[in-house]
Amino acid sequence: MARLSLPGSAAAQEAGAPGSAEDQSREDVAQRRERAALLATHYHDAVRLHSMGNGLPILFSGLGGVSLALSLAGEGIDAPARIAFASGSATMLAGGLAVLAAPETYRPNTLATVGMLSQGSLWLGFALLDSEPIPRMTLVSLSAGNYATGLLSGLNLALSEYTPVSRLRASHALVATPGWRARLSGAQLASVERDLLGTEPAIPRWAVFLPVTLGGVAAAAPVLDPELPAEKRMLSAIFGLLNFTWSLAAMLEPEHPVQAYQRDLRRAGLRVEPSGPDGTAGLTVSGKF
Repeated sequence: MARLSLPGSAAAQEAGAPGSAEDQSREDVAQRRERAALLATHYHDAVRLHSMGNGLPILFSGLGGVSLALSLAGEGIDAPARIAFASGSATMLAGGLAVLAAPETYRPNTLATVGMLSQGSLWLGFALLDSEPIPRMTLVSLSAGNYATGLLSGLNLALSEYTPVSRLRASHALVATPGWRARLSGAQLASVERDLLGTEPAIPRWAVFLPVTLGGVAAAAPVLDPELPAEKRMLSAIFGLLNFTWSLAAMLEPEHPVQAYQRDLRRAGLRVEPSGPDGTAGLTVSGKF
């Protein structure tokens, strides 16, 4: 038989479970504060990764300008090698100026892209020299690896929509102290969380640096050629190993703050909150009615 639930009986049922809504509210507040505390531990790294002043781009463009002048004025360099050296130097010069004009949040990755592309041109220039004591396969492998990583880094910039650093700093301030964290509403917390998630690149770091790492392996391959002079074999091993070592270290850097935050959420039994269409925190309701 169907039963009709009247407002009075609903009130009585609520009275029969005193404090249930209040307990739920307290649980939500506790989870919100725990989430805010986890955000605070990773925001500093996120801000650091996307912050860059003017000093390094100015130095980079200055080195590019000097290198460009030397490559154009140098004597005894064949035209193909001169073009490669000049293009690498021009990339440094123009790239440094472009970094100065770019929003701060894009500066570190833009400078990394420019650096890899300019190194690719530098190694190519050495490969085009006739009297180079280093095996040509070593130089070509280093050039190809740097070019490929530079192109992937540039693609990463095009695909990623990073949170502006000014917003990251403002969001960091909201979760920096227990007092501020206690005042956060659910919508504010969701906004702070979205800002942190917005710092994650579209292409993971290991994938960006994989080509230059493989280039280091290929660069050392001439060491296995018994027909090469011992000096060339040794140089190929040294350059290949050095390139492999630093690029592998770049691949294996500590995990991104977003990944570290998501890992800590899972450990705490929490998950990233869904967001509503208006950018506020979403609400998920489950159960039987």
